[in-house]
Amino acid sequence: MSLNSFINKLGSVIKTKFEELTNDTELQSTFSKNYSIDASIFAGADLDTFKSKIAQGMNLDSSDSIFYQNINNADVEDVFDCFDKNGDGTISEEEISEISSVDNNEDTISSLDMMNVFNSLAYKDILDTFDELVKAGQIDPQQANSQAMQNYTSNIGGSNYQNYGSQTQNGSTISSEEQYSTKDKLDKIENEEIPELEKQREETIQEYDKKIEDEKKNLDELIEENKEELGELGEDYDKKQEEIEQCDSKISEYDTKINDEKSKKHESESTLANLEAELGALDTETNDEEINKTNKERKSEIETQIKELKEKIAQNDKKIEEYEKSQEKQKELKAQKQAELSAIQDKIAKENPDIAQKMEDIQSNIEKLESEKETKVEEIDKEIETKREEAKKYQEEIGKKTGEAESLTGSKMVQDALELAQQELQKGVSEISGNNDGAEIDKYRNGAANGQPWCASFVSWIYGAGQNSDNAATFGYDASVAGIRSKAQSAGYYAAKGSYTPQAGDLMIQENNASHVGVVTGVDADGTIHTIEGNSSDQVAQRTYAPGSSGYNKISGWVQMNEWLSK
Repeated sequence: MSLNSFINKLGSVIKTKFEELTNDTELQSTFSKNYSIDASIFAGADLDTFKSKIAQGMNLDSSDSIFYQNINNADVEDVFDCFDKNGDGTISEEEISEISSVDNNEDTISSLDMMNVFNSLAYKDILDTFDELVKAGQIDPQQANSQAMQNYTSNIGGSNYQNYGSQTQNGSTISSEEQYSTKDKLDKIENEEIPELEKQREETIQEYDKKIEDEKKNLDELIEENKEELGELGEDYDKKQEEIEQCDSKISEYDTKINDEKSKKHESESTLANLEAELGALDTETNDEEINKTNKERKSEIETQIKELKEKIAQNDKKIEEYEKSQEKQKELKAQKQAELSAIQDKIAKENPDIAQKMEDIQSNIEKLESEKETKVEEIDKEIETKREEAKKYQEEIGKKTGEAESLTGSKMVQDALELAQQELQKGVSEISGNNDGAEIDKYRNGAANGQPWCASFVSWIYGAGQNSDNAATFGYDASVAGIRSKAQSAGYYAAKGSYTPQAGDLMIQENNASHVGVVTGVDADGTIHTIEGNSSDQVAQRTYAPGSSGYNKISGWVQMNEWLSK
């Protein structure tokens, strides 16, 4: 299946399923009564228990049975999967709380809550498949940026497919698989790798603290067993150990505070890196005054955000410095207490060498464990910091791409043409019999002869009659590729392939300067061209031309619409 066909079919299926749900009068009638059931009855339920409770509910002699019947009709196993969001096979209280809180009442599962669940069933499997294909590289993520997909997925809530591409102000898409990859890598670092390292850090601390605590218990038992023999020295030793433990507790407390502030600082620094990169890429001196005005406003907004973020980071640094100073004082105090402990141990050694040796062995084990703990935690901290720096670089990349996208030039006519091309693509316009025929195709012809190839008519229409504007006075209407190319050459706005890098909105001319034409929608960093074309396989279609491919080799030149219409 072609990429365009897949997206069109996907959109059609989602739309149909969604309409089936929202237009089901029986379902609407049932749930408009706002039935509700006790949310707690499903807490802790596995699939079998869930099915059993639904079956029991259907046998109730009350209006509640209608509620359960609708759950059953929607496919009870699918509903269970929606309840069991983490997929562990059991519905937790937290999951129940999330399901039941759509209507702001966590105590009951209402009809409104269930409608939210039912709506998600319509496209769950479809979007899972779509996501897998994008990540596998089988579908260009640029396609995911079409307005149709944004409209459909916006019904789901929480969908981030629109983030796979970066739509520019003039309708072009400068993102590619690389940008999706950058965003994907950033999400992995922020949501998987750093949290996993922080978890490892906490587990390492807990593991060593447990071992150290066991050794201290051994020491306490040794002192207790030899309490009479040690006398006051034993009491002094025990007291000093307690003072050292208090220092350890405060050191640990400050360590938690320091890491919390570092985490907050990273969040601000990450956002700052993104905004600074976007700011640096924003152009307020393009050929388009509307874009210049928008970018100036955006710059002012970003500058305000940057100032606020820098203030927050400065506050984080101040707190980190304060906590580190307090922690260092506790470490110094601990070192002092340990020196005093050693002095007591020396006195014990003179009177009770056997006991002193046992105490020294245990103390040595404690110090060894503390040293290992510190080393391992420092190693993890370095890994976390490396990941945070990596995340900031990805944020910079994304911010730069965003700024570049916002700064692409092009007249209002170019923007309108690209929007029209997207709209016609989303309609799924195609010929009726494969003979250049159909009402939509006739519309593009604008009075030109029927039955003839219509790729030139399509681009002429999006730049003229379709906009209900005066574009035709500038660009003119032409039903032939040769005519479009000839007029562009005469006006000085035709460039041979290799002499010019096209922009979104420019026209692509193929084979001998006169066989086929399409409108460019985006250009990737590697030179890959994305277009929307009329009369491509008898339809309005989206195409991609990678450098070196047979399609790319057919391209002969470009009509520089951005420059032409900006004059």
